[in-house]
Amino acid sequence: MSLRANIDHLNAAQGIEAVAVITPGDTSEREFRGDDSWSAVLEGALSLLAKTSESTIRMVIGKHTVVVQTERDETVAVVLPTGHAIAKSLRRMIRRMSRKVRPPLRQEATVMSVSAAQPGQPGAPMATPDVAPTSPWG
Repeated sequence: MSLRANIDHLNAAQGIEAVAVITPGDTSEREFRGDDSWSAVLEGALSLLAKTSESTIRMVIGKHTVVVQTERDETVAVVLPTGHAIAKSLRRMIRRMSRKVRPPLRQEATVMSVSAAQPGQPGAPMATPDVAPTSPWG
């Protein structure tokens, strides 16, 4: 049951808009995080995967992609913008999160205020010089 335990980590990943996890069984426990407008779509995607013999399916819906993947005894459905960089590593991330429960996600670790950062500290905006680039060829 690591995907259910790690649902907040999946939802916090950059680019992820919504996540649903189902644990099949007598109770069929479902958990959802993210934009509520995706709830019905993810329910349908989970039902579609249950009708196939596949372990993973991917659907493109307008400008978004839904990835549905089964790992061990859990199934996860994730919505992200089509072409987002996280798509390359999403399947691997889901597989790894299904194996091990991560520590609880800290709120202050996920939100960083750049305006509060002082120059010279990590997260502070870099100063750019007001010097025009020069060419060695004049």
